[in-house]
Amino acid sequence: KSYIVTGEEATLIHNENVNKLLGMSEEEIIQEREKIIAELDPGIVKFLQDRRKKEEKANKVDVNMVEDSDCDANKFTDNVSKFKLEDVNEVKELAYKYPHMDVVEDDKLKWIGELPNEVKIPEDPYPARFNFEGRLLPYCDKGEGVLQGLHNHGDEPERPGYSLQELIQLSRSTVLQQRVIAVNTLANIMANASNYDECFDMPLLPALLEADTFLLLRFSLDDPAQPVVAAAAAAISNLIVNHLDELCLDILLGTPLGIQQPSFGVVLDVSKEDVAELKDQELLKLDMIKGALRTDLLTRIKYILVDLSTEPVEIKHMLKTITRIARHSYETADMVFKCPGLLAKVRTLVDKGDEGSYYPEALKLFRILSARSNSLAATIASEFRILEAIFSFIAGDRAQRHPETMQLTLESFYIWQTFLNYNISLETIGHLTPVLLRLLDAHYGLTDLNGANSDLEHGTALVSTFNCAAKLKPGIIAQAIPMLLNCTRKWLIQYEQGMSKSFQASKLVGASLNFFTYCLSDFDSSIELFSILENIFNKSSFTQAVQRLRKYSWLIRGKIVSCPENLPCLGSVPPTVQEESSLPFVYALATYLLKSKKLTLIDAFINNEEVTKYITDVLKGQNVRLLCGHWYARQEIYLLVQLVHLYVIAEIKENEAVYHKLAFTLLISIQSGDKYLLSDIISKAIFNSKFFRPDVEVVSLKMQELHLENDNGVDKQQLLTKALEDIKQIESCYTGELGLDGLVAPWPPVTLTGLLNSTQCALPSDWIFMPILRLYNNQRKDENSAEIAVRCLQWFIILEELFPEVSTCLNVTAKYCRLCCVYLAGNDLYRDVAPLLELALYHIMKYSSQLDFEVSVPGLTSFYDFYREVLEQFAFTSYGDHVFGKYVLVPLAQKYNIKYKKLIWSEMSSVLRALSTSVNCVNMEFYLEPLETDQDLLMTYLRAMATGRIREFWCPVLYKVAVHHVSCYVKEKSDKFAQLLQSRIDSLGNKELKELLLN
Repeated sequence: KSYIVTGEEATLIHNENVNKLLGMSEEEIIQEREKIIAELDPGIVKFLQDRRKKEEKANKVDVNMVEDSDCDANKFTDNVSKFKLEDVNEVKELAYKYPHMDVVEDDKLKWIGELPNEVKIPEDPYPARFNFEGRLLPYCDKGEGVLQGLHNHGDEPERPGYSLQELIQLSRSTVLQQRVIAVNTLANIMANASNYDECFDMPLLPALLEADTFLLLRFSLDDPAQPVVAAAAAAISNLIVNHLDELCLDILLGTPLGIQQPSFGVVLDVSKEDVAELKDQELLKLDMIKGALRTDLLTRIKYILVDLSTEPVEIKHMLKTITRIARHSYETADMVFKCPGLLAKVRTLVDKGDEGSYYPEALKLFRILSARSNSLAATIASEFRILEAIFSFIAGDRAQRHPETMQLTLESFYIWQTFLNYNISLETIGHLTPVLLRLLDAHYGLTDLNGANSDLEHGTALVSTFNCAAKLKPGIIAQAIPMLLNCTRKWLIQYEQGMSKSFQASKLVGASLNFFTYCLSDFDSSIELFSILENIFNKSSFTQAVQRLRKYSWLIRGKIVSCPENLPCLGSVPPTVQEESSLPFVYALATYLLKSKKLTLIDAFINNEEVTKYITDVLKGQNVRLLCGHWYARQEIYLLVQLVHLYVIAEIKENEAVYHKLAFTLLISIQSGDKYLLSDIISKAIFNSKFFRPDVEVVSLKMQELHLENDNGVDKQQLLTKALEDIKQIESCYTGELGLDGLVAPWPPVTLTGLLNSTQCALPSDWIFMPILRLYNNQRKDENSAEIAVRCLQWFIILEELFPEVSTCLNVTAKYCRLCCVYLAGNDLYRDVAPLLELALYHIMKYSSQLDFEVSVPGLTSFYDFYREVLEQFAFTSYGDHVFGKYVLVPLAQKYNIKYKKLIWSEMSSVLRALSTSVNCVNMEFYLEPLETDQDLLMTYLRAMATGRIREFWCPVLYKVAVHHVSCYVKEKSDKFAQLLQSRIDSLGNKELKELLLN
């Protein structure tokens, strides 16, 4: 067979040669072969021989393939990969025979070599590599990725995939395909970034932000090639949009607080003037969204949407990007609103787009903008005629049988609810009532709790729209009440039967109950629903619902995931939206019972053991206060508030301590955006006599255990009793001082978006001392300052004596500092409250082992400076007040830092003359043990006694301290300093002092 000529001629020539060879002997064949070889050029002969060898190898491959005709493409790939490539040296020899191949690059020739069979994984961290879908790849793949193009890189060619640095470099290539591949891969990596946080030393998203990836993508967005622009749009969207956040927030729609939105702004401690001077790169590191806006991102997006031929996927990415910008702050939302032509183009996308595309993302953008303020919502409703579009989607007149029909309908319902919450377009409910009733009737006949999630979501959106109208004007939806009652009865019965435990089912049943909560003043549904609710409590359905509430509680099992400071996000998927979470139902049921005041059902609710276990688990949580400061905690906090109010009106007395502690926990957990909730908590729970039930005899017995002296004729056993008698005055004081007088939620609201820091706790953990701190900060005597101080100290004593576990959230050192502020609030204010201050200090000293003046105290930059301020006030105003003296003596105990003792014995030695507190008022053991060993301080003690700067009758405690430590050091030590002290004592002229120190 010929290995040179191919085709039909090759076959003819081959047949002729075979016929000739058949007519020749073996010797003749050998002679002819040698003759031909002698006549031909040796190079040609070698070429023909090499060609024959190659073809024979290929034939072997073909034979293997034919023999195994059932093998698939992957097996074929594996077989081919087993054959090694030509020896590199042979390639080098041939290279010189061809033009422009005179320079052989060894490093590039390695690319045609075989991958190593085994690759050792290093112990140290190594660069991550990704495939084109953005998935993280293992360190090695034994060559499987060769034919997928995953080894086409210079560094570490044995490893599959591409590093971020290689992709970033490739994105600036002059070759279009390389740029598109690089940016698309980066976009896919960003979409998967959150999945790999635990795989890296530094989470992937912060690393990308730190590497100025946004600027790279922003340059790509300006690329003249449309494929690069599309890839850059996807990458920017995946970089700045947290898709998990968006999904979770959308799932919460239909719940009572679901229509409200968080704010993702950044609080910058930089003035506007300084921000203006920052470079783009610097601003991006501080605030990604503001930095992006400075690069004219909105203008570029508007140009792409309006003037370029964009694909639907690309449009969706850009709409998501604009939505994330609008979530940042009111300022950025306003920039979106005012960007010329941008929203006008988005409005056209709400209608049917090219090739039958629809964009629920456009409706969502309008919803997020509307949630920013009622003024923006009013403008969107009027100028952009958005209601016309959403009504057509709700009625089913448009986008029928389109894959995104349901999403369009849901977004239409929720943007309508946004308007209704502002009392905008309320009259449209009446216009659309026939359509809504038709939809409601369809749900009554077709929707069961075990139905499709899309049907349950649609039903929830429909019912919650009625809820919005009922809150504003119940009469406007009177026609819907009979049908809604039928639906509610049906779904409650199905819930009681355990037909479904899904989150969507809980949302639908909860929304139905919420409707009748809002309508109770106009229509008492309790008669119709009482028997069903009673069955829910009597059977296991309610118990199971609360068990699922505990299992999927954010406050019990929530986990906060850190996010980049310059690009805030919610950071995690809350357990409250998991498939079997029952929070919407339990919350709606508690709200309904609180409004209907059906005591039988309320008692059944409160008496349920699972409810008590749930509250106990919340209170036992280590990070409750941290978790309460998260957006996802709000609905659960609202539920806990409802539980406290239910307990207050319930006719049961069990678990008082649990619910009272819950009320105190809520005081420091409720977010600042929901501060109005505190007013009822204070008045109806914190100071409710139901939780006190004071027994004067029991109180007297408690106070007798204190063994306090009756100085100045004051009977301290009466202090707690008097405080309990004044509980209403204490409540009034705190209500005013905390700014809770007349505090109610505005309705309609000004905004449906949480402000910056709105998730921070409304009250600090030391709220008990806020009245005192206000007096201290004012630095002047208010007309009622004495009254405020009395009420604050009375409340502190009540809590420490009757509810000590409540105040454990504030460390003992902080309590001591706050009480000292009474002395700093005025020159003689403390004299009016001295007995209360003395009793308060007793409660501090009960936990003296926990006092630590080196720990950080909230609001205090330096305890040393604060203590100096206390000493100065004592020296100027105390006139030897023994209670003030007891406060001064606390940091002078031996276990605390010596700098406080040196301060009072040297710089502030004038205090010694007035510190007349008796040794009977303090525990002297704290000041005498262990033995002082600081030589400077011991010498200061001796010098002060020798010069008469301290005397026993005007400073008894510290005088005894000085005598004890100097005397004991001389007696117990034998070092040179002890000998020096001995000689100084021997030289004293005061014989009484000398004898005292040596005996």
